[in-house]
Amino acid sequence: MEIERFIDEEMVRRVRQRWAFARDYGDWEGMRACFHPDATVCVSWFSGPAATFFERTIAMAAERRPEERSKHWFGSSRVAVNGDRAILETDAQVQVRDRFDGHLFDLTATVRMYDRVERREGTWRILRMVVIYDKDRMEPVLPGALPPGFFDGIELSGPASGIAFMRFRTEKRGRKMPPELVIGGSDGERRLRAETEAWLAGR
Repeated sequence: MEIERFIDEEMVRRVRQRWAFARDYGDWEGMRACFHPDATVCVSWFSGPAATFFERTIAMAAERRPEERSKHWFGSSRVAVNGDRAILETDAQVQVRDRFDGHLFDLTATVRMYDRVERREGTWRILRMVVIYDKDRMEPVLPGALPPGFFDGIELSGPASGIAFMRFRTEKRGRKMPPELVIGGSDGERRLRAETEAWLAGR
């Protein structure tokens, strides 16, 4: 039983690892293969069906300038398995190089990938992908290049301070953050955990 559990936990982790490599290097079919057809996604710029998330991800990648990049780095993770259901929580950093208002920026978001993973017909895939946002940071690639007051108005205190720079960037790119975005330590995270743990237990 211990060996079977170890194998299940490792297979669950591999789904997320495969997703990161596929996402960062444009292996779109590989990315799709990490999700069940009825999967959902909630990230900083999108909330809804995974199929729509794929379409928009591919479209954004096609619009990316040559100097723009993104990368997902993973740290510690933990898995809870119950039969054909699992919860996978992974510490991660999302590292983005982006251009707006004529300047290049490096944005780093410290997050946790919080996944419902389900085994169907012997294969583990993601059923629900939610990213929990803990903190972020943004800096110009060329130090001293920004005009005075460029970051005026950014709120760096309070419960939403962990997504302050991400919100700033999102608005600059003409997008909106979903209202159900989950911030670390919030009531939203507590609800998410309670709902997901109930799902894992079959309730």
